Amino acid sequence: MLFCNSEGLPITEHLPEGHEGREIYGIVKDEHPDKGRALGRLEQARGHELHKRGKRPDDPSPDEEGTPPDE
Repeated sequence: MLFCNSEGLPITEHLPEGHEGREIYGIVKDEHPDKGRALGRLEQARGHELHKRGKRPDDPSPDEEGTPPDE
């Protein structure tokens, strides 16, 4: 899902390089960066990037955590 500007173009400035949206529309600036993007403000307040399902980049993957010993 992309947010759109007043001309109906999708805002692409926050998309990663190589994203299909950037390839198609180029870089479209956000006319109202102070509105919306609650997740971005939360990331800024916490000082780190938030990921889907609450996983942080420095959290070990399930494979790295190991399994608890059998009792």
